[in-house]
Amino acid sequence: MPASGPEAPNTSRQRLEARESTILDAAEQVFTRAGFDGAKVATIAQTAAVAEGTVYLYYRNKQDLLAGVVGRFWARLTLGAEAAITSEASAVTQLEQLGRYHLNSILQQFEVVSLTYRARPQQEQDLDQVREYVRVFDRIMQRGVDRGELPKDTPIGQLRDVFFGTLEFSARTLKLRERSYDHSVVTNLLSIMVGSTDGAAGKLKDKEPRNQDLMNTLKSIQKQLKTLGD
Repeated sequence: MPASGPEAPNTSRQRLEARESTILDAAEQVFTRAGFDGAKVATIAQTAAVAEGTVYLYYRNKQDLLAGVVGRFWARLTLGAEAAITSEASAVTQLEQLGRYHLNSILQQFEVVSLTYRARPQQEQDLDQVREYVRVFDRIMQRGVDRGELPKDTPIGQLRDVFFGTLEFSARTLKLRERSYDHSVVTNLLSIMVGSTDGAAGKLKDKEPRNQDLMNTLKSIQKQLKTLGD
């Protein structure tokens, strides 16, 4: 029996989405293998088993394809991060979960991550995908503040940069040294960030630290960035 009217558009849309996903899979393979400069749209089309003209129905050029690969990477990374977090747990436990997930993801998809540095956001929604991912960290920190686990004047923006910057720096170090995931990178980072070395479970020693204390903590983090990957 032929498909009813309402079902036909849905089937067509699914086929279009499946084809686009196939093209992005092929683009990711070619980009990671040949690099952006060495990649050719014709090769991507061949890898995806579609005509080159079909690729251009979805993406205007090679830069647009790269943006599609990177955008999908960030979207998937966000979904995975949200699934890895236990919102009922303490802020420090959630940060540990996020740190473990982020470091593992970078190491496992290092070639794709490298592509993100080449991609240039073409539209506001491209930036939104990155912002949505880092908001996972912001929500964890805000929950900690709301629960009284973190001081109200916690510099979330600064700590966000330190958190992701340190993990990415450490991932590059581990890759260069041909080493696998090292959980001490995460635990050392969290030990510095929460200002506690005595194993306190999710509580800062001082609930109302002075601004100078916060600045000293940030300076301490900066000094130890290069040692976390050792």
